[in-house]
Amino acid sequence: MISQDQTLEALEQAIEDAEAAKRAFVKENPNGTGDKAERIRLYNRVEAARKSLREYKRLNPQPL
Repeated sequence: MISQDQTLEALEQAIEDAEAAKRAFVKENPNGTGDKAERIRLYNRVEAARKSLREYKRLNPQPL
């Protein structure tokens, strides 16, 4: 069974990976150049990862 800490770390890593891929694409394709569908896919991947983390935190509140 995966612990909550491992799940949280995996979700945070997914965000970091998605943001890194998005940054690399934007760096290679400045000013909106490049494949628009790929750009949208990368942005959506970042948002989906962030949404997953928010949902996880909502369902598993951490005591302060």
